[in-house]
Amino acid sequence: MKKHYGIPYKGSKEKILSLIEYLFTRERDKKYFIDPFCGGFSVSAYSLEHSHFKVLANDLNHYVIALYKEMLHNKSAEIKKVWFDWISREKFTDVRDNPSKYPDWYVGYVLTIWSFGNNQRSYMFGKHIEELKRTAHEYLMENGYKENQQKRIELVKAFKEREAVLGRFRLQQLERLEQLERLEQLQQLQQLERLDSVDWFEFIQSIHETILSQSFIYCDPPYENTDKYQMNDINYEKFWEWFRNCPYPVYVSSYSAPADILPLHSVQKTSLLSSKNREKTTENIYYNGKSKVQPTRITPPS
Repeated sequence: MKKHYGIPYKGSKEKILSLIEYLFTRERDKKYFIDPFCGGFSVSAYSLEHSHFKVLANDLNHYVIALYKEMLHNKSAEIKKVWFDWISREKFTDVRDNPSKYPDWYVGYVLTIWSFGNNQRSYMFGKHIEELKRTAHEYLMENGYKENQQKRIELVKAFKEREAVLGRFRLQQLERLEQLERLEQLQQLQQLERLDSVDWFEFIQSIHETILSQSFIYCDPPYENTDKYQMNDINYEKFWEWFRNCPYPVYVSSYSAPADILPLHSVQKTSLLSSKNREKTTENIYYNGKSKVQPTRITPPS
């Protein structure tokens, strides 16, 4: 089974971790890795498991940062009280529209795990399938889902036979919970130097020069002219001007950049546009040329 890093999240970098490993190898003499748009935390989690770098991570979405802090620093003590609860469409909508009624970590949890395509806006299941998914969820919980992976497979098979369900039948929310659980079990937590939720530029400005001089920065900003992430719209002109002038090495994941900025490397990946529609896209890594790098080659992550 493929190992996952971070949490299920729109725009996750899991599919380009070979490029991330390439950057880590290039900058192996650095001491710190800075992730100002950490999003689903996949790159920071990968760094914590596969590099010596101390990690400074940030995202403007304070709900998802609160979720990370609950998992990493509190070992999900509060999340475990609701871990296997079914979240209805009505509950999801209330959490989304009235976040002040709930703890920040809970808002991050519900909007991440129970949204369609992890978009944090729309409910995971369509109305035509919602009741069947709820019935399946409750059947699994009542009959030993928590025991082990083999039991889970058997229960899904038994439910499909009971309800005469044909073809593949997934409970995506439970798959996503397993991914959260892996993040909670991260062992190299002592390497996580900072975990903040502020504007990306404010975050970088707050880091002392003694750390910046020993760092490289990886940016995965919300992509211009694409579906926006919650709370993550940015001034792209300001961002690219900072990229050009930053005295420290900066790498950026993006589909495109201003004409004067050429990609260092590119990788094709599949984007899910709907439950049935997939499209190949090319993601580029841009580099501002501000460090002496080591000879490297791209290799798949372990």
